[in-house]
Amino acid sequence: MPNSSLNSSSRSLATRKSASYRCLTVVFAMLGGLAFANMARAEAIYVFGDSLSDTGNLASVTSDFPNPPFSGNRVTNGDTAVEVLADLRGVALEASLHLVGPAQGTNYAVAGAKAGTDEPIDLNTQVDAFLLNTQGQAPADALYVVFIGGNDVRAARDEPNHRASSELLKAALDGVKTNVEKLIAAGAEQVVVVNVPDIGAIPETSQLAATTGNWFLPTSATVKTAAYNLGLKQRVKSLEKASGKDIVLIDLFSAFRSIDKDAEAYGISNTTEPCFSQATRSYTEGCAFGQNISSYAYFDEVHPTAKLHERGGRLLFAYAP
Repeated sequence: MPNSSLNSSSRSLATRKSASYRCLTVVFAMLGGLAFANMARAEAIYVFGDSLSDTGNLASVTSDFPNPPFSGNRVTNGDTAVEVLADLRGVALEASLHLVGPAQGTNYAVAGAKAGTDEPIDLNTQVDAFLLNTQGQAPADALYVVFIGGNDVRAARDEPNHRASSELLKAALDGVKTNVEKLIAAGAEQVVVVNVPDIGAIPETSQLAATTGNWFLPTSATVKTAAYNLGLKQRVKSLEKASGKDIVLIDLFSAFRSIDKDAEAYGISNTTEPCFSQATRSYTEGCAFGQNISSYAYFDEVHPTAKLHERGGRLLFAYAP
């Protein structure tokens, strides 16, 4: 997902199948960090997504993000969830920089990207850039992470027409399905798809509700997030059936909700406000110029702090093939 200050440059956050598709409760993995060891570990990790995973691709066509508050051209204050996964695996993960030339790294995620549209930063373009760089072959010994959809749900949240909002969600879901199909057709064997955290819970949504007087907006955004995630689950099931591949669906929505309900156990005291405001380009008063960021769930109006990313990364590590 993008931050609001980047809107002008782009567009502004498990299940596992054995013989048949089944739903796993994944929240406990946030506590235990358990890992499956029934498959050979991937030799590389390829990531396709948005600002929850971008480690420098958007910055390559704009300019370096100021540090602080941003950490290394990430839209948060530390490592992203996919970087935590890669670090735990002992695998390199660098920005592809595919927007400015031939891909150099394996992380194609771009802040602001959507799954349901076809702009230069979007999912479809990311996957096409990857396939162009690999001559149409997806190495079978790699892990592929598709972590996108938040910006599509945010767009659906902001669309007052129910039918149009539903179409935005459908386009995003179809975009994920199509691009996972492309990866599998190119040879991908190990695929992870991550669902969308609750858009109704991010500070941006409550701020919009206050600004517009639409106090139902957070609930509506949560409902739309849940609708997207249900559709994603259905499409992953369909993909597994059609391809015979084992696709892992990570339930980040439930995981982050679990943290929110037991925030004190994670050393988090503020789950509703951002530490840094993109609107004012300054730290919020309670975050004390970033000194209290470890007690915040949200880095800015949209994005989680490194603390939540770390938990998300451990969840990925626990369930990724």
